[in-house]
Amino acid sequence: MVTIILPTQNEAESLGETIEHVRSICSERIVVVDGHSTDGTADIAEQMGIDVIFDNKKGKGDALRVAFDYVDDDVLFLDADCTYPVERIPEFIDALKNYDIVIGERMEFAEGSLPRLFRVGDWASRTFFSVLYGVRLDNLSGLRGMTRDAISQMKLESDGFGIETEITAKAVRLNLRIKKIPIAYRPRAGESKFGPIRDGIIVLKAIIRYRVASVG
Repeated sequence: MVTIILPTQNEAESLGETIEHVRSICSERIVVVDGHSTDGTADIAEQMGIDVIFDNKKGKGDALRVAFDYVDDDVLFLDADCTYPVERIPEFIDALKNYDIVIGERMEFAEGSLPRLFRVGDWASRTFFSVLYGVRLDNLSGLRGMTRDAISQMKLESDGFGIETEITAKAVRLNLRIKKIPIAYRPRAGESKFGPIRDGIIVLKAIIRYRVASVG
């Protein structure tokens, strides 16, 4: 079984559409882990019959770790802001039968999906990751599938936007089976929570930390 996790923080504009889209292509359980939104995001999910849990107000990494502890299944998580191709979810679920980690590798960026500064930072992050880890992976993608065993092995600890990098780094360090699925990245609904300087530094530190720290 696979549970689909949607981390949210003030995503009222796009959450309903995301849930409906997911339901139209698969029957897997959906769990929303909300960052104490003030725009009614959690209410929308509950009205649609979705399980809603809340994080500890520490960031995206904390939210995902709370969700991973809440469910017992393999997981697939994605941002609920319309940036990721929900219609590709069945491919990720199928890939989890043979791989430990499935990463939505952002290979195409639609016009308006990522400002120039973010694009430069994204390229720099992937390049730095490839130099340190010897493999080129999208360490910032917010669309991923993970088996329960992989989650247990990783012992995740990130609270903020370093979580995807921690997952990617530990997958490499633990020699887990990794599958990349090329995807297109789309313009988001609402405002981005990612600060290019503040969170960029967090990502950089995560790349270095999990290269030198013991894992597993």
